[in-house]
Amino acid sequence: MKKILLPFAICGLFLFAGCNQSLLDIPQKGVIALEDFYQTDEDAEQALVAAYEAIASNYMTPRYNDNWVISLWNYMGDDMYAAGNNKTDNANQNELNSFRYLTTNGIMGSAYRGLYSSIYSANLAIDHFKDGLPEGGVTPTTQRVVAEAKVLRALSYLYLALGWGTPPIVDHVLDASEKPGNAASQAEVLDFVIKDCNEALPYIEDRKGPDDRNGAIKVTKGLANTIKGKALVWKGDYAAAQEALAAVINSGNYALVPSEQLEDCFHLKGDGNSEKIFELNLVFDPNIPGYNNHAGANMPWLWNWRNDKMYLPDGVGTEVYKTGWGACQPTEKFIKKLIENDGMDSYRRKAWVKNYDEVLYEMPYASDGPEPVMGYSDFKASDPTRGIWKDDGLYGHCGWFMWKLNIRRSDLSNNNRTMMNTRIFRYTEVLFLFMECAVQTGKDKDKALQYLNDIQKRAGAKHISTELTMDEIKNEKMLECWLEGLRFLDLVRWGDTDELAGNGKSYPSFRDKLFTEGAPKHEGFVDYSDADWCIKLYPNCGFQKGKHELFPFPFSETSVNENIVQNPGW
Repeated sequence: MKKILLPFAICGLFLFAGCNQSLLDIPQKGVIALEDFYQTDEDAEQALVAAYEAIASNYMTPRYNDNWVISLWNYMGDDMYAAGNNKTDNANQNELNSFRYLTTNGIMGSAYRGLYSSIYSANLAIDHFKDGLPEGGVTPTTQRVVAEAKVLRALSYLYLALGWGTPPIVDHVLDASEKPGNAASQAEVLDFVIKDCNEALPYIEDRKGPDDRNGAIKVTKGLANTIKGKALVWKGDYAAAQEALAAVINSGNYALVPSEQLEDCFHLKGDGNSEKIFELNLVFDPNIPGYNNHAGANMPWLWNWRNDKMYLPDGVGTEVYKTGWGACQPTEKFIKKLIENDGMDSYRRKAWVKNYDEVLYEMPYASDGPEPVMGYSDFKASDPTRGIWKDDGLYGHCGWFMWKLNIRRSDLSNNNRTMMNTRIFRYTEVLFLFMECAVQTGKDKDKALQYLNDIQKRAGAKHISTELTMDEIKNEKMLECWLEGLRFLDLVRWGDTDELAGNGKSYPSFRDKLFTEGAPKHEGFVDYSDADWCIKLYPNCGFQKGKHELFPFPFSETSVNENIVQNPGW
């Protein structure tokens, strides 16, 4: 795609009812007359750049501290605690994690609004160039622009379909008086996603091999087939899904990175690598207005280890960032499964999580001196300048520290803003969806088993599957795709929401006896004394079947658009 910086915003119309009220309203931002734009191939390119910009603004700008594309469905899983300072911290996140959120939840509402903002920008490009130029008709540029915009629209509608089930289908720029109602079914929305992808595929480029980093930051055939394949899996059309997913696999444009590079996959060093099907590109330039928001803003703080309750590693060569709020940590359930499956020494275990001893003894601290030696020592064991010093310890913590998405110092600019891309699709998801299809269709099961084994061997896992079953796929996907926003959606699709029964029932804390009891050495321990506070205070917390499979439509939308029918249970 030809990159063009857009010096102005395209003239906007309102999306849904009520120019000041609806979540789907887009404020008018025009500074150029409509009749003077949408005339040339160059205008088409700029309209497409605006559509990419809308996706980036939506997915990379924090909503209530969090970047929703990273966090929203992660908080709904059974594999992470929504933590932070204490039980009153991060209310929006904690409500999601314990399934006690309302129709006013800020993260959920912002995601809904942002998705329609992205659709609006895609529709501008599609509406104005689907028939070509006013003078000159259809050109290769207008065909490609419309095709890429359709895939971007399909991406947003995929999220809407999986999150809200029957969102209104908006396939054009709406008049301010229009108030679209719900789609007839989730399947209808998924069919719209599939249609957009099918119409786009003939006119978009493919990635030029697994080393083509530019091919990971724009719409490609691989992205279109991934979106299409995922939509088809959700529809239960496994044969068609398998065909779309096989096109991605057989293209040769994607590959698993080596075991030694697994830890880099979610950091700046891994941007555009062979596993990335689509990610939002971020190029450091503090002179560009709004760069800080696009750079994740509070994300480096929110999910990183909490620095006001523990002494973070700060010695020579540390990658641990100095500031964090500790809002995301693995659950005991996840850790148990990971260790049972992988063992302590797997590449994946070491890339995903660290235990307290590793934090204390395998990471450098200033007290170690200029040439730190990693490993246990009596000095380190009693050193009061490392470890969890706060009496109440780390809330929502079982003694294991999230490392997979912890922002590294090398991920940050000199003004402490992230420089790495935002991942949307990783190749492993395609492989897991293909495996699921193979089980359902009985076709290419040997290939699918090989893909499963490839992931397990790359991880260095103790357990290597000898047959392809849904149980084997489910177990491996939970471990490999941890914190990639897939776990909750998978449990819903598989009908396995009983796994969510424990959400909200236990939020332990992790403390250190060196500081809490005056012990001679560091000794971490899990404190359950107030772990059941949520279930005591909110007896109805936790997943409720028939209600929590879908998000509610936000109150700020239903209150102004009478044509929106609320989801069941709300």
